[in-house]
Amino acid sequence: MNNLDIWKKIRWKREELNISQEELGWYLGISRIAVGNIETGKRKVKDSEMQQICDFFELPLSFFKEKINTYENQRPLKDLILYIANKLKDSEAFWKTTLNKLLYFSDFNYYEWTWSLITNTTYKKLPYWPVPSDISSTLEEMVLDWEIAILEENYHGYTKQKIVALRDNREQISLNLFRNTDIQNRKSDYNYTPYDDLPQSKKIVDDVIEKYGNWNASKISDLSHEDTPYLVTKSYWDTIKPSHVFYRTLPFIVNHHNLDE
Repeated sequence: MNNLDIWKKIRWKREELNISQEELGWYLGISRIAVGNIETGKRKVKDSEMQQICDFFELPLSFFKEKINTYENQRPLKDLILYIANKLKDSEAFWKTTLNKLLYFSDFNYYEWTWSLITNTTYKKLPYWPVPSDISSTLEEMVLDWEIAILEENYHGYTKQKIVALRDNREQISLNLFRNTDIQNRKSDYNYTPYDDLPQSKKIVDDVIEKYGNWNASKISDLSHEDTPYLVTKSYWDTIKPSHVFYRTLPFIVNHHNLDE
């Protein structure tokens, strides 16, 4: 069993249920400090403690055995979240709900040029907007890893959640995420891109941020509803097919080669 997955999930469930380390420690017969060491990976969980933890949370052992989304597969999505959050750290319009649409347009605009997604994730059609399928668990992992904080703020009488990147690492993200994305795209056999003016992935994301970064959640949500991939997906919770970007209409077309002559 991957100990890294265990301590993340213990901390995740404890905080989700608003249980203190003291309370969990009392049940396990260990100190608060010992619980803290478990939740930071400094102390391994004994088999007897693991069974107690399952009983305490009323969860099967399989919950803790199931692997959290792998670092390799989720890293592009996490890096894009960090990049967008850093770029819009001073924007009053950037909230958790806005992030979903910015990710969507970044990925699908890139797909229109390259037949591939920057994040390699899938998107679901929800009633109010398109979202990456694993966005909730991905954000929770990022909080546990101290990559982001999710703050609740009062905005005109409403409680909204703001995503704050805890490290200003835009340059490193640019080097890793965007460079690797462009390299992989050029290597892919199925990604035939005959365009000499193909923009880099960073340019496409920056264009999305510049265009929509200061839009409020309602305005950008309404816009996403009119984009062909979202529009033609039949039912809520269905996967949105990226290939539908090739049936886009203005003003959504970003690859000018797709414009009707």
